Amino acid sequence: MANQYKKTENVVDWVVGDSPLVDAVSADRGLAAAIGNFDGVHLGHKKVVDAAKNAASFEGLTPSVITFDPHPREFFRQDEAPFHLSDRQEKDRLLSDLVGQSGPARIIHVRFDDALRTTDANDFITNVLVSLRVRHLFAGTDFAFGKGRGGDLQMINEVGKGVGISATAVPLLVDENSAVISSSRIRAALQAGDPKAAASMLGRDWAVTGTVIKGDARGRSIGFPTANIALGPLQRPAFGVYAVEVDVVDKQGRVQKIGNGVTNIGIRPTVKDRGVLCETHLFDCDINLYDKRLIVRLKAFLRPEQKFSGIDELISQITLDAEAARQILLSFAFDD
Repeated sequence: MANQYKKTENVVDWVVGDSPLVDAVSADRGLAAAIGNFDGVHLGHKKVVDAAKNAASFEGLTPSVITFDPHPREFFRQDEAPFHLSDRQEKDRLLSDLVGQSGPARIIHVRFDDALRTTDANDFITNVLVSLRVRHLFAGTDFAFGKGRGGDLQMINEVGKGVGISATAVPLLVDENSAVISSSRIRAALQAGDPKAAASMLGRDWAVTGTVIKGDARGRSIGFPTANIALGPLQRPAFGVYAVEVDVVDKQGRVQKIGNGVTNIGIRPTVKDRGVLCETHLFDCDINLYDKRLIVRLKAFLRPEQKFSGIDELISQITLDAEAARQILLSFAFDD
């Protein structure tokens, strides 16, 4: 499978068996890389990436991130409910913001497949890390790798001596209650309808991201047009109504804030079920968002999803929800 990896300006997809990334970095310049799953790219992940960036600057290396696609959990438990805190495009955007936008390949997605699953810890160091041109690796203290998770950072420092690789363990980040910040805790906060708690661990609001799809235009027919996004592989937060801030992402990946709104996330029990949707009504603007990529940031949970007796009761409740969201979002300022 030589030379089968895909490379863009900042992102590389690499598979066990591909050629070393000799064209991604020059022969005399390797990587200072943060490694992990980085689901959600939370504050704990930022700590690891920052350590790699600082070392890269000091040691004359290229700051990078190595992650896995698909997520190992997705590979081993394919029938499990959706759990991703960010989709691939948003993950790349967030990691790019952390590691820096300029220079050679920065984000490397290693395909998690049977070849990687059966690679033992020693080969992971002498084959995978060497092929990726890693010189200094950074990970949380709980990082394990290789077949059966048989390797740890101490092993990298032992085996890596012969191939010019060292590793540094980054202490896990904890909150004011000494609880480790983790993707699992963020998922739990979202499931509990607590976007504020999730945001405190992410360092930003959690968002539903995706492309706006055509709906049945029912919202427009009752005076509340919505931009609809299928949640797909994303974690399901508590079903219900949220006050939100909304951004649009252009084809170049640039993000622009477009306004405030109110969002229902769920299965719409009052009308025909079309799966789990994020349906967002933007305040004071009516723009065509079909096929646009949106970032719908959850600011506050207003109420659980509920079934109404009819459309009139639904309209009345949406009116109340919109007013409640407006009050919560009064302080939101965005660029025109």
